[in-house]
Amino acid sequence: MKETYGEMEIDEARLKAADPDGLYLFMLEQYPYMMTPDNVAAFTGTTGQEIRKLLNKGEMQGCRIGIRWLIPKLGP
Repeated sequence: MKETYGEMEIDEARLKAADPDGLYLFMLEQYPYMMTPDNVAAFTGTTGQEIRKLLNKGEMQGCRIGIRWLIPKLGP
């Protein structure tokens, strides 16, 4: 089943395939499909600044729109 987030289509099957045991997806349900560094930090128990450092170094994937980083629940 595919949902949409804004104009973007979300492929639920791909999300479930990324977490076949269902350990994490239920915990991410409260977060938007495109998460901010602060969303990721809250989930991982770190800080938004640490997440932005990882994004800037290329150690975490996300997209930058202007000065704002967005991280999809499912990486490419």
